[in-house]
Amino acid sequence: MSFADARRLPMVKASVWRALMAVGMKFHHFAQPKPPRPSFKTVIPSRLSPRGGTFKLVFYVPDSYHEAPEGYRYPVVVNFHGGGFTLGTGTDDARWASTVVNQVDAVLVSVEYRLAPEYPFSVGVEDGTDAVIYLASHAEELRLDPNRMALSGFSAGGNFAFTVPLMLHDLQNDVRKRTLSEPTNLKKTISRPHSSNSNKKGGSGHDLQRPNGGSTLELPRPTLTTTKSSTSSIFKLTDLEPTALEIRQEVPDLQLRAIVSFYPPTDFRQTREEKRATNPSPEKNLPLMLTDLFDKSYMRPLETIDFTDPYLSPAAASDTLLQEAYPEDIILYTCEYDMLNAEGIAFGERLSSPEIGKKVHGGLVKESVHAFDKKPNPIHFPASADRCYAEACAELKRVFGGRSSFEERRQLDKSKTVDRFEDHD
Repeated sequence: MSFADARRLPMVKASVWRALMAVGMKFHHFAQPKPPRPSFKTVIPSRLSPRGGTFKLVFYVPDSYHEAPEGYRYPVVVNFHGGGFTLGTGTDDARWASTVVNQVDAVLVSVEYRLAPEYPFSVGVEDGTDAVIYLASHAEELRLDPNRMALSGFSAGGNFAFTVPLMLHDLQNDVRKRTLSEPTNLKKTISRPHSSNSNKKGGSGHDLQRPNGGSTLELPRPTLTTTKSSTSSIFKLTDLEPTALEIRQEVPDLQLRAIVSFYPPTDFRQTREEKRATNPSPEKNLPLMLTDLFDKSYMRPLETIDFTDPYLSPAAASDTLLQEAYPEDIILYTCEYDMLNAEGIAFGERLSSPEIGKKVHGGLVKESVHAFDKKPNPIHFPASADRCYAEACAELKRVFGGRSSFEERRQLDKSKTVDRFEDHD
């Protein structure tokens, strides 16, 4: 095999697995109740990655979003989908989005970060950090509260939920490991779900696009309007007004209130063989061919990868960095029959230690496999997954200033035995 063929092979394999995962997610979304369609999407620029480019944000908003009083700001959960850094889309976690929107009354923004092997480490982390910065910079227009932000993620996305705050912290403190740059040759795009009303006055069925080379300082302030159809609420947004991010490349003020992470990889200093050996039911591990694809796609070229880089392995970060970069509340779930369980438990216990002092909620979900909430079952969504989502949202509601009972924050116990971090404090 030639060198060129060897480099193309992961891309071919990734394309095949992406198609298979797309089919599986269609079955997953068939189950009742069906998850919602996105409220709207937008394309934003990459400022942190040396490769430049753009990527998509997928918004899910409460029904009250368009009729909210002037000045009202919604808490926002920025989500990262799973798929081994190689597979998946911004709509994979639509069920989680629905729970957040309906139970927390928050906006969920799913980041469609760019995938490996086309975009290996650390592009995904950079895209995630760019997304948080963009949303905080444009919080006023988007009706978001930058002081009530949370991050969530599943599997590889759970890794981003832990690594994005580290990159954000470094930017806020001018560590210079990454710097914001001004994008070039950019088109701002807002896309909306198609509906029968899409051709009425005030909107069209096409993306709204405006070239944006450099600092375009004469953009109009945005207007928010909606039309109703039988399928969705249609959101129309003019170009957003430039902020200090666009004009001076400044990091905006924001506050992360919580991190929610489901079955994440946290320590790539360990080999896959070592991780696999920790599963008491090794036959339930993800297939070797799949994890090999993930690792060879994301960590390439391998000889350039520093496995102790906290942007890759958050468990490799110092106690001081974790204490300063992470919010007080961490919501972490691991799965008993998962090769990532041991490192996730170790990380959660470390975060709750006196040296770091975080409040870690969630815990080890007994007799569960990796991605237990993403089964391609078109008949029903697992009750355990539904309750896991609901209790995580009860924690988010509390963190954002609302009320939730102890029973609501422990409702997964009705379906599964959970060895909770809080019970070991």
